[in-house]
Amino acid sequence: MPASPSSPWKTADDRLKEREIKREAVLLAAARAFNERGFHNTALEDVAADLKVTKPTIYYYGESKEALLAACYRRALDTLDDVTRQSEGDAADARTRLRVLIIAYGEAILSIYGRCLTRVPDNSLSPPLRQELRAIKRTVDDRIRRVLDDGARDGTLKPTDTKMTAFAIAGALNAAALWFEETGPSSAQQIGEHYADLFVAALQPA
Repeated sequence: MPASPSSPWKTADDRLKEREIKREAVLLAAARAFNERGFHNTALEDVAADLKVTKPTIYYYGESKEALLAACYRRALDTLDDVTRQSEGDAADARTRLRVLIIAYGEAILSIYGRCLTRVPDNSLSPPLRQELRAIKRTVDDRIRRVLDDGARDGTLKPTDTKMTAFAIAGALNAAALWFEETGPSSAQQIGEHYADLFVAALQPA
């Protein structure tokens, strides 16, 4: 039998995939603009100009500037949620888990979405969105504390005030996102490894 002719019309799956690719492009452009210009100094026209599309196109994929910011936040927080969740299922000792977690956290927070999370205050969002995203941040913080607690129990990390230490770890990495540049001398992984070395050494049992 002769082969069936291919249809020039896109399937529903093709259209969905194309929409997801375009939405991701819009989110990346928005995150880049927020990082470079600041949230309040960025207009949707700026994002449209960067992508060489019309403003209505941006509305189609983002609805509003706040919606774009919230989506960028979610991308960053979903990644942080994933990397810290992995630390709970790892069978390695807590010292090893902490090192892996810090490096992964560093790479996540220094990504384009992670930098957006750090550089744009969440008070730019509506209270309901702010509460939702802060709940994820608290979950991430709790997981860091649990690794520190596990280290005190298994003897691979010295006992410490886990609340302050977790804040110090996240705070140091979040601060790095304020000055990190993709074209800089150190990669996100290298910076994460540097901070991992510092904190793991500081928490070495006597």
